[in-house]
Amino acid sequence: VGDRCSLKYTRQLIDAIHDGTLADLPESEWEEMPIFGLKMPKNDIKDVPKEILRPEEAWAQAGQSPEAFQKQAKHLANLFQKNFVDFADKCSKEVKAAGPKV
Repeated sequence: VGDRCSLKYTRQLIDAIHDGTLADLPESEWEEMPIFGLKMPKNDIKDVPKEILRPEEAWAQAGQSPEAFQKQAKHLANLFQKNFVDFADKCSKEVKAAGPKV
């Protein structure tokens, strides 16, 4: 599962950052991604389909189950937490608190 985001979509997302499209989205247009706490837009941004911006939906479009996505997301979060142990003593409590929650 997983392909790189096309250059076309990548450029449109960078444009959305530069022209204020993302910054102008109201809070009601964002949803927090479980485990990682990242905010995802609820809808398309410019011509970038929301499925590209929402990992679980991208997995579903690739024929993967929500359960498979959750399993892999938890695995990735555990890897992050394990790796972060080596750097935690150099980070503020805010940075530590921003990590994934499994």
